Amino acid sequence: MHKKIKISMAAVAALMLAILMVNLVMAATSTVNTSVSAADSIEKANQDTSVVVSPEQAEDTDQLKELTPATLEEAERSIYPVRNRFLMWTSDGMHIMWGIYGNSRFVGTDNLGKRCWGIYGKGVFAGFYDGEFFWGRYSNGLWKAQYLFGLDNSRGSYVLFPSPAITNEDVASP
Repeated sequence: MHKKIKISMAAVAALMLAILMVNLVMAATSTVNTSVSAADSIEKANQDTSVVVSPEQAEDTDQLKELTPATLEEAERSIYPVRNRFLMWTSDGMHIMWGIYGNSRFVGTDNLGKRCWGIYGKGVFAGFYDGEFFWGRYSNGLWKAQYLFGLDNSRGSYVLFPSPAITNEDVASP
């Protein structure tokens, strides 16, 4: 009994350490190689670029494909200036993905170096993983999907990290 508890505690500690390390690495690295000007950011903030997925669209994968940005770059451009981070993993722990999300769009990279982008809203997410279409549902920190990570069916958990708050110390005084 004590051996099982020790192993479980070690697994939980390792998972928490992995989440912390991924979050630190994500905070230290940039996800985009191109710079976004302040004017572009303000213009995009004023536009309504969010995607609303209706229940009827959630049932039709062709409509989900039409709503999904065609390229990774298009998805990244539509996320700015709102930018939050996410971390998701499969139940077996074999696949882990981290990335950014906002304006009903997301971009991520998995532990195999493959890129992913797509849309989300009202409990449904869809997109392209390594160029192949996938879709799924999410709720209360859990998700399940078809064709994500190159698997016919997958499920797991996710964590959302809010944007860092800007404090008075971060703002340069005149």
